[in-house]
Amino acid sequence: MTLSFGETPDERRREEIDEAVRRHGGRSTWRVHPELERAYALLEHAAAADAQAIRAVSGAQVYETAVIALAVSPAVPQALPALREALAGPGRPAGILACHPISGGLVIEWDPDVSRADLVFGVIDAELRRFASGRTAQVLSPLPESTIAKLASEGLQAPEVGLDRVLEALLDDV
Repeated sequence: MTLSFGETPDERRREEIDEAVRRHGGRSTWRVHPELERAYALLEHAAAADAQAIRAVSGAQVYETAVIALAVSPAVPQALPALREALAGPGRPAGILACHPISGGLVIEWDPDVSRADLVFGVIDAELRRFASGRTAQVLSPLPESTIAKLASEGLQAPEVGLDRVLEALLDDV
């Protein structure tokens, strides 16, 4: 599961969430971005049936899967409305779950099992090309190793890249 916060939860609230996740057999990995007023928690190994309890404790948007949250800021500010329309409007890619405005950009949340990263970046770059704009992008959400391996495999067009070939995953098993 992924928790998405439109604020920066304080340490006490994060500890309450962590404790609820541990009670249900899981673990939490946090990424907090106070400058963007966003925070994300990846909850691994928590039973799906306990999503309601975690939702009640967190007060956050709870996604039942790993979600990529990406902050995108166009170099040309005039591109922002078109970018927002392409990613939040009716023709957006199916995997886009949310699109939050931030100062000078957007935070896009999407399910990588529904829309591949190259599709989302393709939409972003197509809109920005219309304005001859570059971009900065920052991944905000923590991701499980299996999702990272999948993204690497897709991005490198190397189907042989799997979790069994990710050094960090292999070292965790030692």
